[in-house]
Amino acid sequence: MHPAAASAAAAGDKVLENDTRHLISSFLTDFAGVMHIPSRHQSKAHSTMKRVVEDLFEKHHYLYNGMINNRLGLDERDDMGFVGQVTKVIFSDGTTNWGRIASLVAFGAVVCRHLIEEEDRDPSVVGMVGQEISTYLLDDQREWLVQNNAWDGFVEFFRVSDPESTTRSELLMAVAGFAGIGLTLGLLIRCIGRNTLFTN
Repeated sequence: MHPAAASAAAAGDKVLENDTRHLISSFLTDFAGVMHIPSRHQSKAHSTMKRVVEDLFEKHHYLYNGMINNRLGLDERDDMGFVGQVTKVIFSDGTTNWGRIASLVAFGAVVCRHLIEEEDRDPSVVGMVGQEISTYLLDDQREWLVQNNAWDGFVEFFRVSDPESTTRSELLMAVAGFAGIGLTLGLLIRCIGRNTLFTN
């Protein structure tokens, strides 16, 4: 690779890493109530993530709360490594899409909120969860993120469209993304139900 191209690639990797870690960390911190980030200071990716995750939680809050309260035993956990194990399960069939990534972040967000609000944990636990999610995305999904325009692609995929102007292809893409979310929730239920990933 030409030195200039190599330098540009390295710079792009650094931007992706910084953007990913900052987005996941700031979003989880905001969602868990550790530090409110005013909407005027949120990036487009942050505000999009907030809208998508809140919509997910509103539609599936019984499911998420059931997983948190009945399956994970978070009151006995200090190590957040189980979040990294969950990421492996979500993507174990080799399929990656924005719906699954949003579901992963939503899972992490619900875990963080529970730990802060119900378990009265130190806020540093939010950073630990964010580290697990960011590291997985950057180590295992970096190529997919680059190919899909990284977090700009995420914003575009979940953008709010005028229903009157939504094309058939855009509608099919949206359905595919949310189908990915449904499949991800099913995978989470099965792996947590088996309780094999979450033994100490």
